[in-house]
Amino acid sequence: MYSELAFCYGKAIEEMVAEFKVVEDVGTGKGMLSCVQLVFEEQYGGNVILKIPGAEAARSRLFIGDDTFCKLHNTEVDAYTFLQKFSDKNISYPKIYELEKMDISVDPIKQGHIIMEYMSGITHLYCYNNLKPDELIEPVKNLARFHSIGAELDEEEGSNVPRDFLSSWFTTLFTQQNKNTFIGNWKGDLSDWLPSKVARDTIKELDGLLTPEIFLKLNNDCQLTGVQEVLCHGDYSFHNLLYEKHCDGSYKFRAIVDFQSVNWGNAAQDLSRLFVTAMSGKDRRDSEDRLLKIYYDELIKVSKGNVAPFTWEQLKQSYTRFFQLHAAIVCTVTPGLFLVTLSGKHEGKEKVEFRNIMIEKYVGLLEDIQRNLQAV
Repeated sequence: MYSELAFCYGKAIEEMVAEFKVVEDVGTGKGMLSCVQLVFEEQYGGNVILKIPGAEAARSRLFIGDDTFCKLHNTEVDAYTFLQKFSDKNISYPKIYELEKMDISVDPIKQGHIIMEYMSGITHLYCYNNLKPDELIEPVKNLARFHSIGAELDEEEGSNVPRDFLSSWFTTLFTQQNKNTFIGNWKGDLSDWLPSKVARDTIKELDGLLTPEIFLKLNNDCQLTGVQEVLCHGDYSFHNLLYEKHCDGSYKFRAIVDFQSVNWGNAAQDLSRLFVTAMSGKDRRDSEDRLLKIYYDELIKVSKGNVAPFTWEQLKQSYTRFFQLHAAIVCTVTPGLFLVTLSGKHEGKEKVEFRNIMIEKYVGLLEDIQRNLQAV
């Protein structure tokens, strides 16, 4: 039955893609929830991005069904609608040409799609890349502007935004079987490369930080702590930020993408995810407070009445709570990709430097996870 559904589902996507003049598959290996194609559309001036909900890899590996794909895609359609409505917020995102929601209540299923601007000159960033703190200032300010939208949505718009993203999505992703596979990558050389005993000892804590109970608690953090919720991006890691790489090695921020995970929640879920994915351990430790303050000042500036929805102290305390989750996710999910990429490099100085960059990031995250555990 599963294989039959998967075949029908894949066929539906193929049929939809066939309606367009495909230039290149630009989604393979860069995401797991959508079919993303570069297509030529004369009416939009040339090459544009076509995004269709669903990906066979996610369906087969994570057992994600049509209902989840539909929810994620329709959430993204709503998010882009909000962005278009609040253009005065000056949030950087690709120009949107078409938005169509997915509908699984009809037979055959209405697949839905998004057509958006193709931005040339973009460098795709991975877990083993690091940005400098100053290269995060614009994304942090853009995030504050996006968070401020929530207070200006009407009741109907707000009711369409999920409130169960953390508990539903992470519980789906971090089954015990998946966690065993992810954390199993630490066995052997990777763990031995960690120069810090504290970091090595913290690996055994990762499983316990990624449980349905913790996901539910953080999902309901605003209700439990009294921090006002905002419209969160939900996956504000730097692989969902578009950057242009200059010849001197520096990066310039261009746009935010992938709004499938938008949800009502604590602003710290986005900030912590960005900081733990985008910076080296040293830069993150040295710059967290400064970047949080830049975010908070921008949030005050763009919020109604120039009043932030929470205090500075609430923001800092929230960041500490959500740091544990996203640091644990990075240390659990990314080792597999890192090891595969490392094994493909030739022996020599470049390979050693590449390895050291990621090990330094892991050490900082694992040590700070342990530090927060001890502080609780």
